[in-house]
Amino acid sequence: MEDLTQTISNLVGILLGLVGVVGVGYFIYGAYLYLTASGAPNQMERGKAAMMTALAGVVLALVAYGVVELVINAVVSPPVELELPDPGSGDGGESESEG
Repeated sequence: MEDLTQTISNLVGILLGLVGVVGVGYFIYGAYLYLTASGAPNQMERGKAAMMTALAGVVLALVAYGVVELVINAVVSPPVELELPDPGSGDGGESESEG
C-alpha cells in the first residue's frame, strides 16, 4: 500500500509541475499578446482571456492537488479512535463520595 501511495504522490507531483510549466507558458503568451496589441481591442481581449485562462488552470491544478492529498491521507492514515469511558463502570463520571 505504501508503494502505491508513493507512486501516486510522485505522479501527481510530476503532473502538477507539468501543468505549472504549461500554465506559466500560456500566461506569458497572453501577456505577449496583450503587450503587443498596440491598442487593438480584439487582441487585448485575447491576451487578457489567455492570462485569465492560464491563471484559472493553475489554480484548478492546485485545488486538484489538495483534493488528491486529502484523499490519500484519508485512505492511508488510520481513523482517529476516541476512548470514551464506559458509563456503567463509573470511571469517567462524578464520584459518589463527592457531595
